[in-house]
Amino acid sequence: MKPAKTILFRADGNSNIGAGHMMRCLSIADAAVSAGWHCRFFTADDSFAGTVRSRGYGQQAFHTDYTDMQQECSPFFAVIKASRPAAVFVDSYYVTASYLTALSACLKPFGGRLYYIDDVLSFAYPADCLINYNIYGPDKEDAYRQLYQKAGQKCPRLALGTLYAPLHVQYQGLPKRVVKETAKSILISTGGADPGHIGIRLAEYIVRSQDVSGPKGRIGDFEFHFVVGAMNQDREKLANIAALRDGKNITLHYNTSNMSGLMQRSDLAISAAGSTLYELCATQTPTVTYIWADNQIPGAEGFVKHGVMECAGDIRSMPDYPPKLLTAALELAGDYKRRVQIANRQQEVVDGKGAERIVEELVEI
Repeated sequence: MKPAKTILFRADGNSNIGAGHMMRCLSIADAAVSAGWHCRFFTADDSFAGTVRSRGYGQQAFHTDYTDMQQECSPFFAVIKASRPAAVFVDSYYVTASYLTALSACLKPFGGRLYYIDDVLSFAYPADCLINYNIYGPDKEDAYRQLYQKAGQKCPRLALGTLYAPLHVQYQGLPKRVVKETAKSILISTGGADPGHIGIRLAEYIVRSQDVSGPKGRIGDFEFHFVVGAMNQDREKLANIAALRDGKNITLHYNTSNMSGLMQRSDLAISAAGSTLYELCATQTPTVTYIWADNQIPGAEGFVKHGVMECAGDIRSMPDYPPKLLTAALELAGDYKRRVQIANRQQEVVDGKGAERIVEELVEI
């Protein structure tokens, strides 16, 4: 019996690991549904249950430790054997070789395929297709092949580079940005959870540094738009700061359904070096990025290498990083030609159709 035209997604999101894994899988699911597939999500807990269900997908939590995926093998494999999916997408830094090997063996009897979304090249992942959509992905092709050769395994199909960046449909077909000569609006995105409390520190610095100047203006002359993620632990503190400013240059955005529109209305952005950078590229938003985790280092370096971002560095080694981030943003705001160069390059790098291409890879396999 052939597998059903069903795709199962195994990913997690919470206040510790953020929203990136879930959001990119949801984008792939949206593209798959548009192509006639049925999709379901499986998670360790219910942290993202509301988000998944609001997008129209079934969701089941195993109520296990997301850092120990072996705990879920029995219930997950039972679901796979019963539903016979055409494909399973796994997106987690906590997978092990034994977990993926067992999962692949579970799919093999009916021809189901295993896809793994990777960022870190931890080991030779037992999978049918390996997706690394990061800007540095193509640079790692030889490293992947050598990794599998050393492990004595056949290298899977590789889908590498920004052509495969799985973004929401709202990032597709966007018009060329008209870069304003005078920049006034700065978007600040610190991730869905912001475990480092970066957003609140930036907001506090903005409030007490209204007279700090850049090349073409004071901090008090700019409008700052903070994206407040659903799992941000500083929501109340940020709300209090915004209230104190009484609408004067600090605006908070909760549960934004049209993030693409917000990015397009902003003249530039400050953002963590995560998956949001690909959305900022698609909207051609000149950006100052920063590093907060080891897995963000290759991406930040790749964006700088390709001329599509400015990077303020690894702020974990900067006790007083808010001035550095805001100064870098003000410098970029004052450099019109540089912002034009960045926006033009961003449009070449990310077109927003990566999720569709991943689904096409599934059909080809």
